[in-house]
Amino acid sequence: MALKCFFCFLVFISQYAAAQNAFLKNEIQGIDSLINYGHFDKAQKITDSLYYQILNSGQKIAYQHELLELRFRQASILDRREVEPTQSLKILQELIHESEKNNFFSLSYRIYLLMALCYEKAENFDLADKYLNQAYQLYKDYKLENIYSTYCIRRSSYYRYINKLDSVLYFANQANQYAKKYKNETDLMDSYILLSFVANRTKNYKEALTYNFKLLEFYKKYNDTITLASSYTTIAKHYLSVGDFQKAILYNDSSRFFYTSKRTLLYSTDYPKMRYEIFEAMGNIDSAFYYLKEYQREWEYQKTQEEKIKTKEIEERYESEKKEIIIRDKNKQMIFIGSLLGAIIIATILLLRKNKKIEKQNKIIGVQVEELSKALGQKQVLLSELQHRVKNNLQHVISILEIQKESVDFNNIEELIRSNQNRIHSMALLHKKLNTFDQVNSVELKRYILELSELVKNSYDNHKKKININLQCGINLISIEKALPLGLIIVELISNSMKHAFKNINIGIIDITFTESEKGNYFYYRDNGCGYDFNFKNDKGLGQEIIKGLIDQLDGIISTNNDSGFELTVNFK
Repeated sequence: MALKCFFCFLVFISQYAAAQNAFLKNEIQGIDSLINYGHFDKAQKITDSLYYQILNSGQKIAYQHELLELRFRQASILDRREVEPTQSLKILQELIHESEKNNFFSLSYRIYLLMALCYEKAENFDLADKYLNQAYQLYKDYKLENIYSTYCIRRSSYYRYINKLDSVLYFANQANQYAKKYKNETDLMDSYILLSFVANRTKNYKEALTYNFKLLEFYKKYNDTITLASSYTTIAKHYLSVGDFQKAILYNDSSRFFYTSKRTLLYSTDYPKMRYEIFEAMGNIDSAFYYLKEYQREWEYQKTQEEKIKTKEIEERYESEKKEIIIRDKNKQMIFIGSLLGAIIIATILLLRKNKKIEKQNKIIGVQVEELSKALGQKQVLLSELQHRVKNNLQHVISILEIQKESVDFNNIEELIRSNQNRIHSMALLHKKLNTFDQVNSVELKRYILELSELVKNSYDNHKKKININLQCGINLISIEKALPLGLIIVELISNSMKHAFKNINIGIIDITFTESEKGNYFYYRDNGCGYDFNFKNDKGLGQEIIKGLIDQLDGIISTNNDSGFELTVNFK
């Protein structure tokens, strides 16, 4: 009877232990599910609760494997929270010794891979490669086929950072095959991310879109709004790369829905930045500028919030580590608190420095935005004014051609073309000066007249006579309303001198003078040619009529002299 009771007791104990093991296994699987869905706070709470229950239950040896698995989840959560890699590594370095001592090969394999990931994030690729090799050795020795896909993911990611695209592609495909075979959704998703990376780097955007749409289905399943928003943004970028602006806008709109439903610092700038790039590629400058300013606002908000979060993380880290210190060694509590306070002071100093740097960057960005706004306004005014000027000048050309049609001697077609070319060149040169200095109301008179007079002289110069043009200009800037008729007057006067004045003279001199006084502006023109009566009406020539009409536009008063060559003085306001 006693033996039977003892046997029943053993059965009860074994059933209880089996039930306890099944409970812990289910709880750990539940923690993994919470981590995959991004519920890190809840996963952390359950993990810590189970860990300390076992630790304080007196059954530490019996549940050694479960304790190490829970500790591994603590390291995984820290890694997924994107905290400093040193925090995860600290736990993992403690774990690997215990795991190898107890021959927990699968756990050791996963610890090595997570250590490789931490060193990859810290950009220590030599150590990342070292722990990847150790994980691979365990895979080979103990045939860990069901979790081989995780090694392929880590190895592919490692080659991504050292820029070996062929190796990235090979291991990403290997991970994809093994993940499908053993139904590992996490590794399958990561394989699509790496395959999309390769397709994007090789500019195979259609293939990249295929992988991103597969990822999108997983993200919808997990209902992670942040990841969904990021996925829609990535798809929008690929459509922008292939020039499909409408779909780029569509998926950009979808990303905004998820960003606004759960505002996140990491991605708050993605929507306006993507919008700005789309409209810039479309050539829609106004919309691009609007979203550029929105991007700036979000960037400033993000930096401010990040600093708050960092401060909060320091405080939370302090509280967490404080509890651990109490459990491990109460006698060292004050020393540890002092260390943490020092860390907070240092962090605060660093935050203040960063804030100053951010303020400086914000000022630079603000100045750049203001300059762009001014430049855009100036260009719009300039374009409008130039269009108006061109229209008026074309009307001048039409009027001149209409008058010349009635009065010119059509026997000399070459002269007809040349004279009209010079008139049009004077207008074109004036517009060139406006474009050069971004001015719409005034022009630098000396440079304009100098270039114009040389242009007209060269159009008639036969290199047999030496003609010198002397320019003296006491007026700096002059309005375009006065510059245009003055330029046309000079075209006509120089043309007449070159055609008629120097027929019997080998050395010709043309003097052009502009002066400014209280009584008004003076324009003086003289050549040392044969001279002619300016008031004599020539039915065959249009030049004198054009000059008189242009002087009337200036409200000018004319005086002429032809005693020794030809002299013309115009007094205008």
